[in-house]
Amino acid sequence: MVDDIISYLNNIAIDNNIRVIWEHFAPYTPSGASYEDMCVVMNLDWHNQHELIFQYAHELSHIIRGDKSDLAFYNTSRNNKSGIEYQTNVIAVRLLVPFYCNDTDIKDISVYDFIERYCIPKYLVDVAADEITKFFNERNKNRHYI
Repeated sequence: MVDDIISYLNNIAIDNNIRVIWEHFAPYTPSGASYEDMCVVMNLDWHNQHELIFQYAHELSHIIRGDKSDLAFYNTSRNNKSGIEYQTNVIAVRLLVPFYCNDTDIKDISVYDFIERYCIPKYLVDVAADEITKFFNERNKNRHYI
């Protein structure tokens, strides 16, 4: 299952011309992204391996959003919905929703399972619920009945 989601995110990287490097670093060295270089660097040795999927989606989202401030660190609170990190997290959730929801009936979807499965910060539960709802609304709108 992990290989499937990584392959899914790799395809997003390819579609957006983003180079991805998986490298060994100290366990608390965070992953990063450079818009100028169109490159994401992921830490294979991150202390919590379960967080890598959301981190990967997050770093891809920085480049997809066009964040040009590669070396700046943003200290945004979870309540600051205009902060770069928060907005990047929203895009990361949006990237993961289709993988989680595709080929699944809405009655079988759990927002809490989604955020737990991909180690998405709990303060994004409303974002996840909104993105899942949008996904199913779009899927139902595009469904053709014979």
